[in-house]
Amino acid sequence: MQLLGFVVGLFSLALEVTLLWRARQGRLLIYFPFFYSYLLYMFCWSLVVFVTYWAQPSSYASVYWFYFVLSIVAEFAVLIEVSDHIFRPFPAIRNLGRALTVLISVTLGLTYVLPTILDSHGRWMALLDFALRASLTKTVILGALLLAAHRYGLRLGKNVAGLMLGFSIYLGVNVANFALDESFGHLYDNVLWVMSPIAFTLCLLVWTVTLWELVPVPKSASLGSTAEENSDALAYELSRFNDRLSHLLRR
Repeated sequence: MQLLGFVVGLFSLALEVTLLWRARQGRLLIYFPFFYSYLLYMFCWSLVVFVTYWAQPSSYASVYWFYFVLSIVAEFAVLIEVSDHIFRPFPAIRNLGRALTVLISVTLGLTYVLPTILDSHGRWMALLDFALRASLTKTVILGALLLAAHRYGLRLGKNVAGLMLGFSIYLGVNVANFALDESFGHLYDNVLWVMSPIAFTLCLLVWTVTLWELVPVPKSASLGSTAEENSDALAYELSRFNDRLSHLLRR
């Protein structure tokens, strides 16, 4: 299990390097700043964890748990990126989405991370509970973004759809993993610490394929008159909400 986890970790590092290299070559960094900032963070911390494992094994557990907790919070950056692209035509709604995501991250941190740091009793279960709740929260946010895109006829495009697909695979496996570990305890521990890296590697594979090049969001296809009217009505409704929100934020 340990060897498999190590091999999967190295493969993940290779995919992260590939994604960052391709982003620089294809000038994707300016289009997805939050996502690539998150990816760079994950790459740097993965290197630190690997080096610590080989150079100073006695400190590995502390370094790993610090990385684990911060990475759960950092993953909200992917949701901010997706939200930004879905609501790009509506700046006020986009900014509201960012603010809500940051608020949720801080709330989760104060509710679950801080008590864990201050009190070592039951730290393992507290961290698992935090990871499970954070993954469920991200899944709900991702579903809400997808529903909003469908409700208002907002096109995702290959790149954003790929971001959502890869992240949903990762979150889905994590929710199942953390829930099973809470149910079966130490019997599931070895499986947990292999399945999570595998899920992240699958996520990185999807991202590598779908973010290999920048694909412009296609314009809406020609629709019938009724569908066209409904689409226009929805767009108008969303624009009105954006204008009202902008007015409130300027106060």
